[in-house]
Amino acid sequence: MDDNIGELPFTYPRAEPSYEDRLVRWAHTYNAYDRLATISDEGPSLRELLEPLIESFRNGGFVPEWAGVDLLRGWAFLLVRMNRHEDGWLLDEHPEMCLIADAITNHPAALESDLPPTRGEWE
Repeated sequence: MDDNIGELPFTYPRAEPSYEDRLVRWAHTYNAYDRLATISDEGPSLRELLEPLIESFRNGGFVPEWAGVDLLRGWAFLLVRMNRHEDGWLLDEHPEMCLIADAITNHPAALESDLPPTRGEWE
């Protein structure tokens, strides 16, 4: 009688998180509510503060070069927070997320702790 009946002879490797999953985790490491615009009745909301960036993408399909690292990180944070209430995938609903990640990666003031995850070879 075989005592290993029902057991696999090997273990499956764990799946690597997708690029989208890693972007979501990375975006949550920056709390724009603390760093850019607190939630209050006074002053602009985070969305209002980031509206010039959002409009640049909406109207021209680009991330403005004048945007600093904190604004870009805040924009990524806002997109992830908004996507929690949407039905679709982050990168399908907000393709600008990849452009924001690229802009931060190439920004001269970005610190190592600001950098988004890189895409894997399989993506």
